Amino acid sequence: MTALAPIPALRRPAALLRGLGALAAAAALAVTTALPAHAATPAPRPLAPLPGGGFSGAYGLDDRGVVVGYSGTAGGERHAARWSPSGRVTDLGTLPGDTQSEAYTVREDGTVIGMSSRPGERDRAVRWTPSGRAVELPGLPGATVTRGYVVNDDGVVVGISSTPDGVHRPVKWSPSGRVTELATRPGDTAGGVGAVNDAGVAVGYSGVPGGVLTSMRWASDGSYTTLRPLPGDDSSHASWINNAGVGVGHSYVAGSGLIRPLRWEADGTPRALDLPAGDTGGSSWGVNDLGYSTGYTYAPGGAAHAVVWAPDGSVRKLGTIAPGDSEGYQINLFGVVAGYTTSDGASRATSWKS
Repeated sequence: MTALAPIPALRRPAALLRGLGALAAAAALAVTTALPAHAATPAPRPLAPLPGGGFSGAYGLDDRGVVVGYSGTAGGERHAARWSPSGRVTDLGTLPGDTQSEAYTVREDGTVIGMSSRPGERDRAVRWTPSGRAVELPGLPGATVTRGYVVNDDGVVVGISSTPDGVHRPVKWSPSGRVTELATRPGDTAGGVGAVNDAGVAVGYSGVPGGVLTSMRWASDGSYTTLRPLPGDDSSHASWINNAGVGVGHSYVAGSGLIRPLRWEADGTPRALDLPAGDTGGSSWGVNDLGYSTGYTYAPGGAAHAVVWAPDGSVRKLGTIAPGDSEGYQINLFGVVAGYTTSDGASRATSWKS
């Protein structure tokens, strides 16, 4: 089921939108056949913003085809939005007293996870119930930034909550909403969780702001193992994990500005994902239970473009509306991707059938 700067990750400098990863629970339906290969480039399906809104973006979707993200309102604010499979858009609103919000993932029962904020004040994690009621998920004591990214089928939510001075820490919430801080590596001051699967296994990162990041995999009891970057790199960022234990993210040398998309097998072995001809970098944000993943790649100085990787690492570009950036954030069990495209400088929530 996937987020704007959810986790502080190294990204292509020209990218316009979020870097998470973000995000959620894997599929509830059982499918044993691989997604079919298509010769044509999958066409984008723009999703209409809220009435009067001039921009939008999509971060997550479920296996029913419900998409969530954000949309501009007639007043120019950014509100969490949900699109039905037919494309009908709904404003999810904010927590009381806030003016902006974003939705990162949606579960098949209709639960939506995201954040709500008031500019210049703290970010608050929020869970929208299937009926649409916004409920705050508490942060760590004194937190200035708290965001929920992903919810699994048991109702466990993961995300970040900061220290009082704004350093992000990895957290998870129980189905009842109790927050727990997850461990980071000894000596590391920062961390974040990007996704959790239905077994309660989560992935994310541990590190020092502006320094080396180490990808982490936390078991349901909170114990952790580290995930290696690609050979030659010293840092990596895990964004998603599926129910088979396969993770995706990116790998890089700290400070280099070049990132490479990768996949971790269930045993933790890292494997580079292919790049389209002429591209030099990218990242994978989401992976479904069949092993297909999505994200973006880019050429030096060029726009990011949304892609899908097959389980063998081969890559296909997704179509765009017009020249400009695009990214895929989450891919559901049936190969539908949620993300964004840009046209005339404005982002638009988009889905693709890969």
